[in-house]
Amino acid sequence: MKTKIYFLSAMIFLTGICFTITSHATTHTVQVGNYYFNPASLNVTVGDTVKWVWVNGSHTTTSGSIPAGAASWDHPINSSNQTYAYPVTVAGSYNYVCTPHAGMGMVGSFTAANPGNTLAVTPSNQNVTAASGSTTFSVTSNTAWMASCNMSWCTCTPSGTGNGSLSSDYSENTSTTARVATITITATGVPDVMVTVTQAGAAPTLIVTPASQNVSQAAGSTNFTVSSNSGWTASSDQTWCTVTASGSGNGSITATYQANTSNTPRSAMITVSVSGLPDKMVTVNQDAALGINDPASGTFSIYPNPVTSKVNITDNSLNSSPNEVNIYNINGIKVYGPVVLSFSPASIDVSSLADGVYFIRIGKDKTEKTERMVKTH
Repeated sequence: MKTKIYFLSAMIFLTGICFTITSHATTHTVQVGNYYFNPASLNVTVGDTVKWVWVNGSHTTTSGSIPAGAASWDHPINSSNQTYAYPVTVAGSYNYVCTPHAGMGMVGSFTAANPGNTLAVTPSNQNVTAASGSTTFSVTSNTAWMASCNMSWCTCTPSGTGNGSLSSDYSENTSTTARVATITITATGVPDVMVTVTQAGAAPTLIVTPASQNVSQAAGSTNFTVSSNSGWTASSDQTWCTVTASGSGNGSITATYQANTSNTPRSAMITVSVSGLPDKMVTVNQDAALGINDPASGTFSIYPNPVTSKVNITDNSLNSSPNEVNIYNINGIKVYGPVVLSFSPASIDVSSLADGVYFIRIGKDKTEKTERMVKTH
């Protein structure tokens, strides 16, 4: 009968070097009866135990020729001493006899071999964040081992002997995509062991500059710079202004605009989107064909445009007579006003308005003048 005994720390002598190992040892049972050992021969491993168990008669188990360094034994096996256990600590050939019955052929033997090399690494995977850092794995072995990583962004302890720790250093992951490095640990006489470092992707980023581009009334193009670690899309809210539809990572958006043939300035809002982030909005502001954005021409100008909090209104006519100002959204619904302005330049706080396109109107009926305003955060 065989049973498993778990040794937490067994010291063995292997090729002149002592290693601390964790192993499973086996107890080998030999039945002792009248004039026999059963089985008469065994193959065991250093760390195992040979146990003689009485069946009948009066006998001994007595060592004969054994390996150098091994402990000899001489123990009765009878009804009063029914068992004897011998721990095997040295590799080699062991011969033993029943002293009173050796001449009757009551002899036995066993051969002890050194245990094979062992290698285990835990855990099988380490999950880490996108930031640079290090993580460790636990190596359990009774021999020398080597380790290598298949990714340049991940390095590891190159080698070790016996039980120990394997350290893995990894660089920052600037991509939003998770990545995996495989570390292979090898030792003589055992299968390779592979563990992994799984690094999370970085949080998405998006910056678009400048906030606006002012262009002339003639047809042309202008560019915005995109800084991102993700794929992005872009769209324009005006048909007269088309943009680069998409891109990935750092790049640029080219806004191509048609000639403005009207006597009114116009703006196109460009929306840039990255999954998981708020949209970024920038604008192309195009002059009117006749340049009536000049305050001296009788209309008015607004700045900055796009605006985040306060918009300034310049209109020379306000210096001679007060006038009413209202702000409407793109659906024609009044969202601000009326307020009366009596000097130029004047300032209006529009920070409470949601991001979007609006129209600022000064005056009423035939004296009404309108400018397009883009509100951003």
